[in-house]
Amino acid sequence: MVENGLEPFRYKSSTIVRHGPVSPVERRQRVCSFLEDLATTSITWAAIVCTDGLDHSKRAASVSVSVKKAITTAIDHGIFSGENDPAVLLHDGKRDSYSSYDESLRKQLAMDFDPSFQQNICPVYPVFLQDADRTYPQSNAADYIAGYLRSLLVDDVPVEEVQHESVYRLDPSWVRSAGTPTPLYELESLRPIREQKLRTRVLCWLLGRGTPPEPEPTGYDPFVEQVEQISDSNVGRYLLDEF
Repeated sequence: MVENGLEPFRYKSSTIVRHGPVSPVERRQRVCSFLEDLATTSITWAAIVCTDGLDHSKRAASVSVSVKKAITTAIDHGIFSGENDPAVLLHDGKRDSYSSYDESLRKQLAMDFDPSFQQNICPVYPVFLQDADRTYPQSNAADYIAGYLRSLLVDDVPVEEVQHESVYRLDPSWVRSAGTPTPLYELESLRPIREQKLRTRVLCWLLGRGTPPEPEPTGYDPFVEQVEQISDSNVGRYLLDEF
């Protein structure tokens, strides 16, 4: 993401055009290049596209199935074992417990990640996090990929012509509505650094944390200390230079 000019922690797909230095055409080019580079790594991902309306149940199925496909592909390729490497389903956005989407998603997750999957394949812990797409690079990458695919569909590129092994068309049979809604989890909170929103986002990622709804800022700033522990020199240099 850094090498392709996507500027994680600072921008996401919409804001890099609205408030950033690139045009929609440049954004598409950068994301396309990013996907090419991503294909050379062991990172797995999946996206579900739907062109005939997306109600809450279809949206829930798209979220759940795409995560399941990404996890099972990683296990099939031997990238991680599953049993000893639990996964966090990090859902961007604040949870709305009064929305029918919340219940639809939790029921869908309960069916797709049933006790057999949780015990024998991979434990999965669903978490809602406000601004996840600007806090965790994984969510930021997903936001850019979704924006890229959406731009293709807006330009009337048929779904069938979006040629990528990680892109699937929504199958109505994937939609589930039975079962008891799965429980949700929360990340441990991190007190934000006073007047350092971007550094706080980076620290949340490095420490696996989230920020509380009504945080009390602190003057303690372990940013440099934590960044210097990153093994990837390109990422470390980007973070120290930019933030």
